[in-house]
Amino acid sequence: MKYLILALTLSFVCSCKQANDKNIQLVTVDVAKDYQPKEVWLQDIADIEYIPLATSDSMLVNSTPSVVSDKGIAIRGGKIGEILLFDKQGQKLQGRICRRGEGPEEYTAVIFNIVDWQRKEVFIADFTSLKVYDFSGKYLRTLSRQSIMDLNIIDLNTDYLLCSIYKEGEENPYAPYFLLSKEDGKIDTLSIEIPRCIASNRKILWDDGHTSSAYGILPQLYNCTDKIWLTDVALDTIFVMHPDQHLEPVMVPLHAPTADQEAPLLFFRGMNDRYAWVSRIPRQVTVKMSDMAANREKREKLYMYDRHADEWFEPIYRNRAINNRETDPKYIDITSVPYGYGLIQLNAMDLVEAYSKNQITDEKLKAIASQLNEEDNPVLMLLKFKM
Repeated sequence: MKYLILALTLSFVCSCKQANDKNIQLVTVDVAKDYQPKEVWLQDIADIEYIPLATSDSMLVNSTPSVVSDKGIAIRGGKIGEILLFDKQGQKLQGRICRRGEGPEEYTAVIFNIVDWQRKEVFIADFTSLKVYDFSGKYLRTLSRQSIMDLNIIDLNTDYLLCSIYKEGEENPYAPYFLLSKEDGKIDTLSIEIPRCIASNRKILWDDGHTSSAYGILPQLYNCTDKIWLTDVALDTIFVMHPDQHLEPVMVPLHAPTADQEAPLLFFRGMNDRYAWVSRIPRQVTVKMSDMAANREKREKLYMYDRHADEWFEPIYRNRAINNRETDPKYIDITSVPYGYGLIQLNAMDLVEAYSKNQITDEKLKAIASQLNEEDNPVLMLLKFKM
């Protein structure tokens, strides 16, 4: 035990020194505070690139991409359980996986997928297993048969996946993080401990008057395509994990949840060199089952931080490229893209309507929209954040 704690302490100290050497300021956030709304024009904070996804009977998509990189774009297809692998221009397919079924080499659902462009392999998790396929959809191997719902799994490097396991209600210290070999599924536990499981306590009110309890779980890991953060709230700190696996603290809540049992929990939503995004989860939550079923449950606000202005605010995103506020995005996807980038998906139907009403002011987007049909695949709006 002493050695596990010592390893984390040494990593923290070394990381703090490196952060100071680079003049990186640790971000402190008052998680309990409500911040004022502020209009944020996308073109003011980022340079914009548009990637139209080609459309054909074999290339229909139905969700946001899981990966957008300089090697390709991975996105769920129009068929249940289908994953399409486009080239980086979004015009040709590099691969397709569609192996949904009940057989030993199939998956029953796609909870998430991870693409390793270098190995040309796709890791697909259903509820009870993690299987590996090549880009043609050929089954290669099964890495894990553990319940996926208890795990966070993200890509670390060409050899390993980084995983964490959530132990609901655990009151004793444990090491949640481990490496999973991409080749044989071998596990190597990392020497990073948390003192106990910390979660939001949810009280659910049923229509017949009885109540039940549940845990509100926050992710223990967060990533974009080329950077990883350790985000378990019991660490009292958000750490970035560098390629050599040393940890650097980058964000702390003003009130540490391990010390203050009523402090709301920090929900880390991404970061780059200029901006950061967070939300929060109250420590105690009461919700009606009827509201949950009808999707009327209260949504916590998203907050954004500008390092240059040293300012927190609730972002109201505006898109200057389309003169129609109803098409403004509600959020920016930070996790599907490399560090320093963001992603917004523009629906083809909205673009066709905006073009017909002469509402598109960006000439590049206007040219793309002029060639679209309402049923076409979406256009990806790639943001490279300005400094």
